[in-house]
Amino acid sequence: MGPDSGPAVLLAFAAALLGAKVLGELAERIGQPSVLGELLAGVVLGPSILGWVPVSDSLLLLAEIGVILLLFEVGLETDLGELIRVGVPALNVAVAGMAMPFAGGFFLTRALGHSVVTSVFVGAALTATSIGITARVLSELGALDTREGRIILGAAVVDDVLGLVVLAVV
Repeated sequence: MGPDSGPAVLLAFAAALLGAKVLGELAERIGQPSVLGELLAGVVLGPSILGWVPVSDSLLLLAEIGVILLLFEVGLETDLGELIRVGVPALNVAVAGMAMPFAGGFFLTRALGHSVVTSVFVGAALTATSIGITARVLSELGALDTREGRIILGAAVVDDVLGLVVLAVV
């Protein structure tokens, strides 16, 4: 039974769901967003530690569908007009949120004696964010409809676009 066979995929999917639910609940009980526990479940159950949930094409497809549904749900809850109204503050946050990790990664890598090319690559890699996780945390906190939440969400959108441009150039 290979990692992409029907029963193996269903078993891995069930383990992932159960682990994510259990660790998500534990994270909430200690005052953290459930997404933190869910991410931890992926690290623990995946190939990094226990290897109970192997990476397979089928499981990656299910994960992609999950991300698409999460972003679709956030899109349903987002008022584009409100995002546009916080455009300038969101742009400022996005640029700072991209420039600071880039500079930090670049200068730290240079200080460790690596080449400029390697340092630029590390800095660029650190600019990447996850709008899905940002939106999920804001949603759990009930902050998607606040001005601050809209600024953060708008900044995450701009940051992702700028981050992709930087990675493409690098």
